[in-house]
Amino acid sequence: MLRRDLVAALAGFYNGHPDAERFSMLAEVGRHLTDALEGGGLAAPDPVHLPVACLLEEIDLRSGVQGVGPVLRAFAAAGPVLRWVQTPAYRATLSQHYIDNYGYVRVIGRSGLVESSVVSAGLGIWGAGLHYPRHKHPAEETYHVLHGAASFQRGDGPWESKCVGESVHHEPWERHAQLFGDETCVLLWAWTGEVTVDAQLILDGE
Repeated sequence: MLRRDLVAALAGFYNGHPDAERFSMLAEVGRHLTDALEGGGLAAPDPVHLPVACLLEEIDLRSGVQGVGPVLRAFAAAGPVLRWVQTPAYRATLSQHYIDNYGYVRVIGRSGLVESSVVSAGLGIWGAGLHYPRHKHPAEETYHVLHGAASFQRGDGPWESKCVGESVHHEPWERHAQLFGDETCVLLWAWTGEVTVDAQLILDGE
């Protein structure tokens, strides 16, 4: 029931979201989530715990931004039974502090609560003050800030601050990076296109 509630919360967030007028990918993600709910196509992958899951206790679940509160509450409730993951290459590259304060849950996509090879979406947590280095991936992406704040850099452009309810969109293979504020940040992310290829860190000189 907790897993289903989380899938339903994401479906409710994306279906009819104002950003869907700018980014058609969001309607596609919402449609796949709704189809899974109506068709009973939900999975229950074995739970995997990561240290970052403890940061859920620091999150204020009350939000006045439309759609955000239900997602945060469903995420916090389901946290203990979810499969928390990290991008494998990051564990071999980034600092232990980063690894201990980062992780995500794939709600739809590869090994998600809803299995899909064409769309992917989920929730990630980053601890206060982390720097997510420049990275890229073949999927189109949209982030929504659900808790805390973050600054985003696209390509070599300026850093742009985003707060709860605001979004950032990345084209396939667009280089981007994040800096997180002074409290735990929760990001809702969605991918379409080539969603089975993990993000790649960009090495100096690339």
